[in-house]
Amino acid sequence: MPGSYKLKLVLGGSRNSGKTTFINSNRNNNSPIGVSFESIECFVNEGDHFKFIVWDLKDNARFKFLFPYFCRGASAGLLCVDLSNKESFLDLSRWINLFRESAGGIPILLIGTKADLAKREVTDELINEIVATEGIEYAGHTSILNLDSKIEEVFKKLVQTLNPNISIHYFHLSKKEEDEEFKLLERFFDHCPICKKINHHSANLRRIYANKTNPDTMGLRENLIRLVDNFDFINFEYSNKISVGIPCCECYKELFD
Repeated sequence: MPGSYKLKLVLGGSRNSGKTTFINSNRNNNSPIGVSFESIECFVNEGDHFKFIVWDLKDNARFKFLFPYFCRGASAGLLCVDLSNKESFLDLSRWINLFRESAGGIPILLIGTKADLAKREVTDELINEIVATEGIEYAGHTSILNLDSKIEEVFKKLVQTLNPNISIHYFHLSKKEEDEEFKLLERFFDHCPICKKINHHSANLRRIYANKTNPDTMGLRENLIRLVDNFDFINFEYSNKISVGIPCCECYKELFD
C-alpha cells in the first residue's frame, strides 16, 4: 500500500559553496534566523510520497551556536563543496562533525558544485580521501548545465539510502511549474461538494497527479484536469443541477458504504 513520508534534511556547506543554488531555495544568505526552508517532493513507484523539508543552514558566524539545534531530528545530511575553492573543501570536516554530533549517524551525501568553471582546486583524489575517511557518500558533481537532472539523481539516491529495501522502478521529483498547476487542481477540489466543508485530501490528490505509471491513475488525472479546464461551461449550463468535486471522507462513507 502506498505510503506518505515527511523527512527532515539538513543542507550545509561553506558560504558561496553553491548549496543554495543547487537546492533552489531562498537565496537570502542574511536570513534573520540563520536558516531557510525548501520543500522537495518525490514520488516513487506506485504512489509512495516522500516530502523532504530542507533546512538550508546559512554559514554566518552569529548563528552557528544554533546549528546543533537545527540539525536535531534530521534523517539525512547534504553537503556542497565548491570544486573551484580549496577553502570550501577544508571546511567540510566542520560540517560533517556538526551533523554527526547533532543528528547521530545519519547518512551524509556530498555534492561537488561549479564543475563548469575552468579553475578547479578540489581534485578527485581529495574527494575520494574524505569520502573514505569520513564514511560519507559522493553523489557526483554538478554545474549550471545539469542542475535539474542532478538534483533528481541526488534525491533518488537519498530515498534509496533511507529505504534500502525499496526497489525503485519509477521516480519523479516535483518541479516548480508542476506545483503551480497542481495548486489550481487542489483549489478546485478543496471543498466537499456535498457538505461544503474543507476537504483534507491533498496528499492523495498529489499522488494521483504525480503518478505516471498506472494507466488508470493517469486517466483519472487527465479527466480531473479536463474537468477543471471546462468548469466554466459546466457551471453555466448545469449550475442548478449538479455539484462537482471530491466528497470528504464522511460524505463518501454515507454515499457508498
